[in-house]
Amino acid sequence: MAELTYEGVLELFAETSRKMAESDKKIDKINRELSKKLSEFGDTLGRFAEEQVRADILNRFDNWGIPVHSITNHFEQRDMQNNFAYEIDILIYNSKYVVAIEVKNTLKKDDVDLHLERMKKIQAIPFPDSKGKILLAGVAGMIVGNGVDQYAESNGLFVLKPSGETIKIANNKKTFKPREWEVK
Repeated sequence: MAELTYEGVLELFAETSRKMAESDKKIDKINRELSKKLSEFGDTLGRFAEEQVRADILNRFDNWGIPVHSITNHFEQRDMQNNFAYEIDILIYNSKYVVAIEVKNTLKKDDVDLHLERMKKIQAIPFPDSKGKILLAGVAGMIVGNGVDQYAESNGLFVLKPSGETIKIANNKKTFKPREWEVK
């Protein structure tokens, strides 16, 4: 057995420190790669949810009495200083109505609240095609949290959720009156 010396202990500490630094670098690289993959997966799920909603949205709103003349995904508005103001996942409109729809994989109460705040931003910083039109809003989710659909509806939002093959507007057409925001 080799004799343990002070210099030997220092060398052992230095070697251990070097190996730990190498391990930390490997762990950091793995974490970055994992974060990137999870982000890509989340983006893919988000796009999937949006495409599910978009697939039959024209028919659903036509049946509701809001014919869709134009549809846009990922609409982004900037303010007068060219700073980001808001983004709308799906925007549908015709000569009378504009409907801003927020899409989530799992729709939560906080998502509804954020969309209501976004509606205020749209009023404050309207996009050109919205002026003079009736602004409506909707939320969509592949999974809708417990009570979230009722909460969204009580705030005047259309609620879109899966119904077998496609999505449906879950509100009762006879009793639901969508909230209207004024765009000046």
